[in-house]
Amino acid sequence: MSISSLIQLLQQAYSGEAAKRYVAEIARHHRIQASPGYRAAAEWVAAALRANGVDAVIERYPATETDRFWALPSFQEWDCRTATLDWLRGDGAERLCDYRATAVSIIQRSMAADGEYEVVDVGDGRPADYANLDVAGKLVLSRAPVRQTYVAAVAERGAAGILFDHIDATAPGRSRVDLPDARQYASFWWQPGMAKAWGFVLTPRQGDALRAALAAGETVRLRAHVDAGFGDGSMEAVVATLPGAGPETILATAHLCHPQGFANDNASGAACLLEVATTLQRLIAEGALPPLQRTLTFLWVPEMTGTFAWLASHEDRLPAIVAGINLDMVGERQETTGSVLVIERPPEAAASFAPDLLERLRDELVHEQKAMGGAFDYALFRYTTTPFSGGSDHMVTSDPAVGIPTPMIIQWPDRFYHTTADTLDHVDPRSLQRAGVLTAGYLAWLAQAGADQARWLGWEMVARYERRLAQEVQDATTPLLDAGAAERDLGWRRLLDLVAFRRERLGAALATLERLAPLSAEPAAWRDDADSTTNKVIARSQDQLAHVGALPETLAPPAQPVPDGELVPQRLYRGPIMDLASPLPPIPLSAPDAAAWEQLYRDVPGWMGVRAYAEYWADGRRTLAEIARLVELETGRAQGPALAAYFRLLEKGGVMRLAPPLP
Repeated sequence: MSISSLIQLLQQAYSGEAAKRYVAEIARHHRIQASPGYRAAAEWVAAALRANGVDAVIERYPATETDRFWALPSFQEWDCRTATLDWLRGDGAERLCDYRATAVSIIQRSMAADGEYEVVDVGDGRPADYANLDVAGKLVLSRAPVRQTYVAAVAERGAAGILFDHIDATAPGRSRVDLPDARQYASFWWQPGMAKAWGFVLTPRQGDALRAALAAGETVRLRAHVDAGFGDGSMEAVVATLPGAGPETILATAHLCHPQGFANDNASGAACLLEVATTLQRLIAEGALPPLQRTLTFLWVPEMTGTFAWLASHEDRLPAIVAGINLDMVGERQETTGSVLVIERPPEAAASFAPDLLERLRDELVHEQKAMGGAFDYALFRYTTTPFSGGSDHMVTSDPAVGIPTPMIIQWPDRFYHTTADTLDHVDPRSLQRAGVLTAGYLAWLAQAGADQARWLGWEMVARYERRLAQEVQDATTPLLDAGAAERDLGWRRLLDLVAFRRERLGAALATLERLAPLSAEPAAWRDDADSTTNKVIARSQDQLAHVGALPETLAPPAQPVPDGELVPQRLYRGPIMDLASPLPPIPLSAPDAAAWEQLYRDVPGWMGVRAYAEYWADGRRTLAEIARLVELETGRAQGPALAAYFRLLEKGGVMRLAPPLP
């Protein structure tokens, strides 16, 4: 079946309206990781799969303070029954928060509390904001991140609890002014030995009212009640299977967690994947799709933690998993959320055929509107492809130490992300259908792909490489035309370095086609064609720049020296290091080393992503200097000294060994 025919079949079979009904069902549950609400959502998904003829089971993993999944520590189950917050004014009380009405009105994983407390405003939570303030035994009203407020107010100054009233400006049209009555999702992430705390989430309007009263000299007192507790329990993963004839598997994931009412994040991804599984099952049963040659495995998990738990529990299955796909926030109504349909590629260290296949399938979806003359058509939605960024479950599976190259489908940005404004009316059945057809097409194609499909995909990958490279080199060449000699020389050498990196990564990606079928003459033909185009692109750039001066022929020198650059990092763990209680280290470190760990977050913009790239490149053979250079080529950011410090901290934490290079 051709790609066009496959997409047309799936467009007829996949129902965006059915997927939206699934979103509504999932969003009813308060789906906090390792909680009764999450468990109820998992049971509903499993029952819905079975009702549609899909084999599904629920696997359970320990939620305790002693278990680990590779390098990721588990955590205790949390159960909140009631929580209220009242503003005591005169003889009456104004209710500010009620967990039963709005589950996000409490900071998730709060401990039990009961009493009346005076409120102190600490503004943005900077050290200067605490000057001359006595917060001991009081509630602090703060716009700072919860973790920061916990350390500064509760742990260091003895505050009783936290009031959080901020909206992070992560997208256009998203601020305290834009969403005055929304509450932003906030959570504690407790590690063993940490003294637990509690707190509430206010709307910006409520927070401003408290601040105005305080500014007017009023003593603000609140009555708080939290009935919640912790204990050893479990976290669940729903695992569904469409069996194939051979031993290989394709993996599809969507995280099921997040607060009650949250629709796009990520009830939309979970619901979309549910409709994908049932649609493929139905088409196979009807004979519209042939029997699968590779098994399709579907996972609904707590974000990150559940993926770690499932992978660590099934290490024997990992070598047979050919590729993956991750769905996160795929249902956005673009007109209201301001989002774009994004295909996020895996990291370059996990170069693979997977993202190019997904892009090619996406290109089949854009034929939505005919031009007036009828000669061509175009999309009625926004879409793009981006390099790897992380932040979802594909960050775990795409780690080369795990070995499952996993592109992600997501809608981003979203002005309602992680707030109570993420509601069902911002979910679009058309978006769900596009994401579902794209996912189902990717899975169905890979489940059947053999030698003919692998040969075609190889040429598709070369063609896409050539188009991307030509534009990237031209974009880099243009500013060099007006640059000074020294800047032009360095820019040219960096361009040569980048082109060599892109060409090498294409070769690594093409090699993964052997996972689909044995190949003979094609790899040499692909390489020759790519080399020819690469040389033409470089020659074209060189010709343009030759008019303004001679060019060096060497590659660019390292941007900065790398301490211990000759040492070879050897990872003693699988999966990236995930500090859920960011920026607390999830590995045992001394107090000074833990402080150094947190300092990296303050010193290096986007540190969580930067360090993940470095871990991915650490294959036990590359030196630290080589890893730093690859991170710079992939991200454009030179962070050699920070990466050296990070790997030293991993070594101290017992999950890394820095060894001399092999002779």
